Amino acid sequence: MDIETVTGKLAEILVDYQDPAQDPADSIDPDIKPLGDIKGFDSHFIPEIVRLLARELGEPLPKGTKIRNIFVEKGRKLTVREITRKFVEKYSRKGSKV
Repeated sequence: MDIETVTGKLAEILVDYQDPAQDPADSIDPDIKPLGDIKGFDSHFIPEIVRLLARELGEPLPKGTKIRNIFVEKGRKLTVREITRKFVEKYSRKGSKV
């Protein structure tokens, strides 16, 4: 699992979680912060997004896996790029590329 692939897939997924009134042509940039920059995005979506991302990447999380909020760190909202790194560190299988 490489960072570029995960970043792209996360950006694709996040498009579906933005306010429907937002222009779909607005792409999700790797430097955007979902919590704050994406209209209609809510932290309640995070567990669902993490599980969906893992499934889309062919590495579904085992049932009962506790999902942590990887969208913030020490109170700071993270960018898509930073979220991707945290996802790979926490949820990818051992031996995946970081």
